Amino acid sequence: MFHSILAATDRITGRDPVIISAARLANALKVPWSILHVLESSSLSDRQQVLHFRTGAHQEATPAYCTDVRHQLRRTYQELLTWTPPAGIHVITGFPWIEISRQADRDAADLIIMGPHAGISDKHGALRVLGRIGSTLEGVITRDHVPVMVINRHPCSPKPAFKRLLVGVDFSASCENALGFAAALARFYRAEINLFHMLPVSPYPKYARDEYQADQARILAKMEAFSRRYLENIPHAYHFWGGALPYREVFKCAERCQPDALILGSHTKETQGKWYAGSTVEKVSFQALCPLFVVTGWHAWPSDRQTASSGSRITSVLKR
Repeated sequence: MFHSILAATDRITGRDPVIISAARLANALKVPWSILHVLESSSLSDRQQVLHFRTGAHQEATPAYCTDVRHQLRRTYQELLTWTPPAGIHVITGFPWIEISRQADRDAADLIIMGPHAGISDKHGALRVLGRIGSTLEGVITRDHVPVMVINRHPCSPKPAFKRLLVGVDFSASCENALGFAAALARFYRAEINLFHMLPVSPYPKYARDEYQADQARILAKMEAFSRRYLENIPHAYHFWGGALPYREVFKCAERCQPDALILGSHTKETQGKWYAGSTVEKVSFQALCPLFVVTGWHAWPSDRQTASSGSRITSVLKR
């Protein structure tokens, strides 16, 4: 499975489900893990100017202050860290998504665990009703090569085991990579995979029943062809129906399947100089009640794509 985990948190005094999940998963897999906190800057031009986590006052990020933050993190998770101590607690300055990617490279981490939004929203009591993930998570998803596990309000179970997986299918390249990743997880955990595809249905003009049934048959055949090479000897099921908003239908399917984890491919793209993770990833990230794995492009994995047909290329990365 994963051999190194990086947990990125924007909280210091409050217990973050991200840290709890990382500790539990690392303990279950018996692998090293580390904690990263990027200090909240009070200046865009000078990242060494930060806001004190207790008083909110402006100050410089001195070595003494960074040590104080590390000590506070240890106090916050004192009980948790007694049975699964991290390999390191890193407190640094900089742009958060850049520093998370750098730390993942330094740790040779093959899984990054994060929350879907910035802690500043919690501090100020802002309501997250628009379904937008924070810029830090978006920056990591769209630019990093490592799978990202998104934890919202509910941490992983004390002994994480992903026995039921739900994969969103839209037949894109990133979706194919997500499916290969799901197959590797399923083989490791001896899990079953549920695949879901939403048929885009518009109320106008009227969608005749025979046309809808013909589309269902066509989509089933397409899903079987798309996934066949990844799902050999893995229990699986196909789910598909019409809808208008993919994220809503994903949640409906999750209610039926009760998965231990959701897996989505990220539709990373750049529009007018800004990167986007995809609307479905955004909506699911901040509403999901179980862990969400987000997999970006094929370049997240070794370059030999010939072995992808059997799933061995991705399995070899995950399984140690």
